[in-house]
Amino acid sequence: MLARIGFKRRKNCSAKYYIPKDETVINGFRMTSTIDRVGTSGIFTAIIMAILAVWLYSFCVKHNWTIKMPDAVPEGVSRSFTALIPTFVIAFVVLGINGSLVLLGTDIFKMIAIPFSFVTSMTSTWLGIMVIEFLIHALWIVGIHGANIISAFITPIFLANMVANSNGANIPFAGEFNNAFAILGGSGATLGLCIFITLLARSEQLKVLGRASIVPSLFNINEPLIFGLPIVYNPYLAIPFFLAPMATASVAYAAINFHIIRPIVIQAPWPSPAGIGAFISTVDWKAAVLAIICVVIAFIIYLPFIKIYDTKLYNDEQGKTQVQP
Repeated sequence: MLARIGFKRRKNCSAKYYIPKDETVINGFRMTSTIDRVGTSGIFTAIIMAILAVWLYSFCVKHNWTIKMPDAVPEGVSRSFTALIPTFVIAFVVLGINGSLVLLGTDIFKMIAIPFSFVTSMTSTWLGIMVIEFLIHALWIVGIHGANIISAFITPIFLANMVANSNGANIPFAGEFNNAFAILGGSGATLGLCIFITLLARSEQLKVLGRASIVPSLFNINEPLIFGLPIVYNPYLAIPFFLAPMATASVAYAAINFHIIRPIVIQAPWPSPAGIGAFISTVDWKAAVLAIICVVIAFIIYLPFIKIYDTKLYNDEQGKTQVQP
């Protein structure tokens, strides 16, 4: 009878305990297919539900749906009562939404996964990677930390793709793809640019900035360049700032896609220097060579633009020197 309805008895178990065939017992815990929701597949749901919870809490407070305690009550105790009604509102709203979806044969996880499945699929294509690189650097140009903003959305995809690679897939955009290949030296792939202004710039301003930035740039930290050069709102350097990471990402994508190097299977620390991070991520010495090639490609793209900018600053400095008494 139990076998006919999809249940089976485990060995060494009492006859009265049965679990479904699609479940597994690990150290006494019953595991089902939904256990993967505590991993990367549940991160998008967590982000959306966190936004909803904060909005509901703010709505309750703004409309005075709170319990107000007398002024004599300590502030810590008063705040706990203030949060009481908003907490119940959040709980009942989420229960209502998920309960309705369960009655319809689905749930919040599955509903939120529908629009984000398109984003996940897009990151497996060259065009999708170009869009992501463009958005990151478009935000930087106007002074917004593009890497932090976009990474909040694509990190779950990076992790999921890396897990797939470890299971035999060959997805280029995974793990620390950007810091291993696309943006060596920091956003904009500025490592070669930093080396140039440190060693070969004519402008004293650029030389000083280069010496201050060279060590951080080796570890993919280039805020001193972005805000000190500056690259933000700088028409001389905006174009290579876009083009360099898109070119290096394209080269790395092709190398992985055509099996020239292994895909990323390990989450390397993002400040890993050029070559080292690529090797750790792929466990492939050819990836380290590719990372150095990416640095050279980015430098070649920057070279004509930084020369023009260097000449302008040098002439400005010479003009100021000549007019001083």
